[in-house]
Order: sequence, then structure tokens, then C-alpha cells
Amino acid sequence: MDIPVDYNSVQPQDNYSEIPQYPQMPTYGSQEENISNIVGQIDPKTIIDNLDHALKGEHWDKEEGTWKPNASNKKLVNDACRGAVISYLDGILTNNTTMANIDEKRLSLLMESVIETVTKMFMVNLEEFGFVPAGAGYAFERYENKGTPDTAKMTMVSNMIYKVCFLVFTRAIKGQESVRIFKSLSMTDNLGGGYAMGMGTQPKSSWVGKLFGR
Repeated sequence: MDIPVDYNSVQPQDNYSEIPQYPQMPTYGSQEENISNIVGQIDPKTIIDNLDHALKGEHWDKEEGTWKPNASNKKLVNDACRGAVISYLDGILTNNTTMANIDEKRLSLLMESVIETVTKMFMVNLEEFGFVPAGAGYAFERYENKGTPDTAKMTMVSNMIYKVCFLVFTRAIKGQESVRIFKSLSMTDNLGGGYAMGMGTQPKSSWVGKLFGR
């Protein structure tokens, strides 16, 4: 005998605990953000930018979140010296530098090269860089390099440069930086620029390319 069923009295069940839960796959967008954060953290240009502000006589104001002049309101060096220093560092301190593989001997040779370059650059530009008093032809860019050099300032600035270079170069000893980066990023990323996550989404560039500015 069939028992009639009152369908109006049947209530939907709210228990979804038995529905299997699957882990959410990471999106390519989130991977892009992680790569950008890592690249930003290891980029030597951040260190160079901090040195640039220091040479301008500026410090970082945490409360206002901006660079402000120091208490003396004086530049550490003039614009000619600062421009030459930053241009030089931009050419030798890049992500290619940190991703290299060097040993202690090559590190010593690199530092010797930096010291020699900076020393000669300062010595032949004493007046232009403001390390000696300006001569009669200064306004016409005729530099005589006469006077007693401000060796204290020259030593201070050169040591700042050496420290920045040394810290960046040491990250490349035995390829430790590249090893750390390659371990931290998933090798499933599209090295050849293929489709991301099998979803048919074309990535803008591989993370390896991002490390080297491509």
C-alpha cells in the first residue's frame, strides 16, 4: 500500500558538511603579485634610491610617509657628485648582479674595481664635486681643482658607496640569491610564456623575465 507524501511538509536539508571541499587553486593574478613583491624586495635599485636620498640630505619620515630634508637642511654632496655616483651604481648594481654566481676572490676583485673607480672619480673632479672651494672659472665649468680637499666628506661618501656595493655583491656569493629565489617560486610558472594554470590565460611574462626586467 502506497503511503501518500505531503511534499509541502518536506524541508530542504541545510547540512552541507558532507559536500567535499576542494582547495582553491591559486590564480595567476596572485602569483603575479607574489613575484612582483619578491622582485621589489631584491632589486638593488631600492638600496641605490635610499643612497640617493641620503646624498640629497634627506631622511624618511615614518609619520608622514615621505622623504624630508634633514635637520641641517644641507645636501651631503652637490648635484654633480650625486648624479655621477648614482649613474655609476645604476650601471653595476642590478638584478643581474645579485643573480650572478661569484666566489670570494671575485668579490675582492669587484670591490677593488669599485674603490679604484670612485677614488679616481673624486680626485679628478674635486672642484666640480665641491670637495675644494670653487675657483674663478667654476661658473664657466673651468675647474682648476685647487685648494685643500675636504677629505672627511670624501671618505664618508666613498665609504657609503663601498658599503652599498659590498652588500649587493655578497648576495651573489656562490649564487645564494638565485638559489633562494628559484626555490621560493613554483617551477610550474610558464617559463616559455605558455598558458597559465591550464585555463587558457596568456601571462604577460614569465617570472624569470621579471627578475631581469623583461
